[in-house]
Amino acid sequence: MGTDEAVDLGVEVNPVIFDELIEEQGVTLNDPVSAYTLTSNIQYSDTSPMDLSLSSSQLSSYLQATNNDGPLKDIQLKLGKNNQAQMSAYIDLNEMCYNFRGPVYAEGSFEKADDSSIQVDISSAKVGLLPIPESSTVQGEQELENLINSHLVKMPGLNIETLEVEAGNLNFKGDFPRTADVVDV
Repeated sequence: MGTDEAVDLGVEVNPVIFDELIEEQGVTLNDPVSAYTLTSNIQYSDTSPMDLSLSSSQLSSYLQATNNDGPLKDIQLKLGKNNQAQMSAYIDLNEMCYNFRGPVYAEGSFEKADDSSIQVDISSAKVGLLPIPESSTVQGEQELENLINSHLVKMPGLNIETLEVEAGNLNFKGDFPRTADVVDV
């Protein structure tokens, strides 16, 4: 990892993997895929039971397809065991009024907090080659958790029965929306 490129975690990322995942799960995106960034206002509907196991490639392909036009680009998520994961991305916060853009790398965990939210724990993080101080890591952890949970709270009928990372896969069982629309604010 240099100072201007995200670290390559060796995870295969391919739009075809994303397309296959969406089709297999019966998910309908009513807008262009690039419109579904972490900062988009999304309306979710058609919640139904879902039981799936996503590989690092499937999850990373999903995150890149839906976020490369947003503040997080070239995302790779390498899933481990015991809810552990590594994340690498190029982040551009200029459109969010922060004067920062560059590669980030983080290690940590995420898990179910309750039936409709998750908890994020970042154990270490770097910007380029520089370690991020613990106080900034805690702030980033809270902002990421809040951002993800702000989407989850908009999902009518969301029910997380199981959410775990094990053997390099993200396992989810519960009720999840099958349709998404990007709406103007």
